[in-house]
Amino acid sequence: MIPGRQVLASIDQSVNKPHSKIDGLEEQIEAISGQLADQQQSMTQDYRELARTHLDWLIDGEMERQLDQTEHQVKALFAQRHEALSALQREIRSAEDAFELLAAKRTAQAEQVDHAAKVVDDAEAETQARLDRDPDYRHQREKAVAAERKAMHAGEKASRSEAEREQKGDAYRSDPLFMYLWQRNYGLPAYKASGLVRWLDGRVAHLIGFADARANFTRLKEIPDRLREHATTISRLADEAIATLKVLDKAAREADGIHSLEKALEESQTRLDEVDSDIGRHEANYQRFLSQKAEFATGDDEFTQKAVTFLAAEFKRDDLMALRNDALNTPFPDDDLIISRMLDRENQYLDLESAIDGFKETIGQHQQRLSELEALRMEFKRNRYDRMGSTFRDDNVIGTVLAQFFAGMLDRGVLWKVLQQQQRYRPRRSNPNFGSGGFGRGTVWNGGIGDILGDLGRSGFPDGRGGRGGGGGFRTGGGF
Repeated sequence: MIPGRQVLASIDQSVNKPHSKIDGLEEQIEAISGQLADQQQSMTQDYRELARTHLDWLIDGEMERQLDQTEHQVKALFAQRHEALSALQREIRSAEDAFELLAAKRTAQAEQVDHAAKVVDDAEAETQARLDRDPDYRHQREKAVAAERKAMHAGEKASRSEAEREQKGDAYRSDPLFMYLWQRNYGLPAYKASGLVRWLDGRVAHLIGFADARANFTRLKEIPDRLREHATTISRLADEAIATLKVLDKAAREADGIHSLEKALEESQTRLDEVDSDIGRHEANYQRFLSQKAEFATGDDEFTQKAVTFLAAEFKRDDLMALRNDALNTPFPDDDLIISRMLDRENQYLDLESAIDGFKETIGQHQQRLSELEALRMEFKRNRYDRMGSTFRDDNVIGTVLAQFFAGMLDRGVLWKVLQQQQRYRPRRSNPNFGSGGFGRGTVWNGGIGDILGDLGRSGFPDGRGGRGGGGGFRTGGGF
């Protein structure tokens, strides 16, 4: 058996793995993006050197000033980028610190909820033990059990009689001669016929033995109705006996202060829900910060994009394109060296962009896995699978499916289905089927669970009559 909190801890730890991988990839992309920026700025220097080999391009100093302005503006954009990234990193660190505080707060509050639930459970168990020793209470419980048993038997008998009416009635309803006389009320005061018709009906009735058949069919139709009416009366008496028992249960709970204990549990659970809501809002903000950080790492931030767009436009200026064409058409070796270097830079730029695209695709895969992990963690908490007493049955199965999920071999839907199948709750001291709780009409014995923490692994009757009482419910030999 694996405690639910241990499974949640495994999920929490696994969330860190994609984060670490994403951080590592972003660092690599950041380094490559820096190389791209260096390549673009170096191109400015290449144009400057190329212009100096052709002095006529620098006579009025316009190109030099334009290149200087380009370099200055790009540096200003990257300075703004650095400042914005530093501010974002401070936000992320602050968010991570806040998240640690919230996680610690949730752990402490979850322990308070577990403690409050145990207090309610223990109090109910003690109240049930006290009631079990009370002769008057035992008498009312036995009365309710007997009434419920009678109601069950009466209902079953009525149902069998109704089924028999349908089954045996087919023989009568399928006989055209019998149904002819039945529908004409033959043999009853309501029968109206004269002369030849009355004589012929009499011959038919004598031929098929209608008198006896009519009596049998009448009983077949009326007895189920009488039995159902009787079953309804008995059921109402059983309801009254059970309602009286429920009043005794509620009075005992009130006398022992269980209602106030449940109120404290409810308030504690509400505070835990509020912490979970805070964590959810915080997680949304944190993810927004990480998304912005990813944009900086991949060069998709506004500052890098402005610099790239600006440089691309600058390098396509007519005067620079003319300078480059002029250099290509001269026999000077210095020109060839610079042009060759510029071509190498362009090829390297394309290779670096391709590498970034590959890293982006890998980051997307890790982000998808991270999103699934976070959704799984949220669902796990929402279902209270981490509360005290929650366990998972097979250590090997849980370990295997978690490992497969973390490795990307299993999707979240399949994993969640396995977790639901494996999840169990350890038995508690109080019995939800005690007294009035053992008749399939709901229970007042919540044991610290009930409507406050949700319907967690509760046994008991299905809806409607029938089933088997448990523990302190019945003392008369089990089910009925």
